[in-house]
Amino acid sequence: DLTGVQNLKKKHKRLEAELGSHEPAIQAVQEAGEKLMDVSNLGVPEIEQRLKALNQAWAELKQLAATRGQKLDESLTYQQFLAKVEEEEAWISEKQQLLSVEDYGDTMAAVQGLLKKHDAFETDFQAHRDRCKDINEAGQKLISEGNHHADSIRQRCQQLQTKLDHLAALAARRKAKLVDNSAYLQF
Repeated sequence: DLTGVQNLKKKHKRLEAELGSHEPAIQAVQEAGEKLMDVSNLGVPEIEQRLKALNQAWAELKQLAATRGQKLDESLTYQQFLAKVEEEEAWISEKQQLLSVEDYGDTMAAVQGLLKKHDAFETDFQAHRDRCKDINEAGQKLISEGNHHADSIRQRCQQLQTKLDHLAALAARRKAKLVDNSAYLQF
């Protein structure tokens, strides 16, 4: 979840700071080893071997830390993406409940009131459609940037679009029934 990833990023920052604080010590060992080899011929192959192993391990550790940092960054953007998707899905679910109500008004005034409410919903729906389009574009961008959650992002984008399409169908059906009822009550 978002909080978990944020906490892991804080821990990782501390790890990177700790690695940075060890850099001078690694340099000092490197320089001491080189001085030893300059001064004496005794044990030169072993010193060279140890320095090489130290440098290799240090480079590997820094590379692992960088990779982990990148994955945490990707996970953070993924969690932020998910939060937006879930917010829109919650809105869609709430509106599906409202659009599924079978009340189409039993008087002309009631129908007019329901049509007015439906028009307000459609304005709101357009804003949410735009938001969903932005979320989908953000998801596609994450996928094209190689986010390691690409499969899940693709799936969530498709699910969101499916739910949006379903809501649009429900809205169209309700509008049609309200208009029909309005026409019926005018006779």
